[in-house]
Amino acid sequence: MRNVSTGRCRSAIAIVAAGLFAVMASSAAAQSVEEVIAKNIKAQGGREALLGLKAVERKGTVAVDGSFGQMDGTVEEILIPWKKAVRSLDLAVFQQRDGYNGKIAWRDGMMGIQEVEGEEANQIKQSVDVNPFIMIAERGAKAEKLDDEKIEDVDYTIVQLTPKDRPPVKFFLDKETGLVKRTTLKQKSPQFGEVEVVVDLSGYEKFGAVTLPTKNNVTLGEALKIDTVFTETKVDGKVDEAIFEMPKAEAAAN
Repeated sequence: MRNVSTGRCRSAIAIVAAGLFAVMASSAAAQSVEEVIAKNIKAQGGREALLGLKAVERKGTVAVDGSFGQMDGTVEEILIPWKKAVRSLDLAVFQQRDGYNGKIAWRDGMMGIQEVEGEEANQIKQSVDVNPFIMIAERGAKAEKLDDEKIEDVDYTIVQLTPKDRPPVKFFLDKETGLVKRTTLKQKSPQFGEVEVVVDLSGYEKFGAVTLPTKNNVTLGEALKIDTVFTETKVDGKVDEAIFEMPKAEAAAN
């Protein structure tokens, strides 16, 4: 009987020990938010390559679907990464150009030429960041790692950024590649009220020394869906920085 009891005791201890080792191994394998961010930056080409980008020029197609029906058109974006951006949207019956010159955000659209403020301005300004994590200190954002999630058999590491002037944004990073595949946030807009904005990123390709997504699908709750496919991308070309300045009324009329 003593031998049986002793054997059972040893088995129980072995099971407990194995469980403890498993917990320790799991803890040791868990990545910190800094490690997750470092993997993402490396996956896009590395900090030096991303910060060294002089310009990014992109052209593509866009499909907009809402309560008004569907509209198809073209989009063009030109960036001085981390500093300035301009985006032109042409849907035939609707044209709009948004810009940020490093100081102010502006829009040339149905309401004429105007300086943009608030959340819409933040959206225009954030377009200069070709990687969401490199400038978090300069942008005054806080990064934290949330619980992992699994969506359609893909494992994601979740990092939440809380900027000083925007709602928190969740980034879904593919555990295998380290690339951002989805972002989500809740925001208020004059047109739709408070909605959840989901952006799905895909079609990553290498351009020069950096890797960028060529497709993004934006969903604003049940109200609006915007699908963009960039068919042309050029990096480090020469850009006339005058295009980032808010146009004058007479120039826009011409």
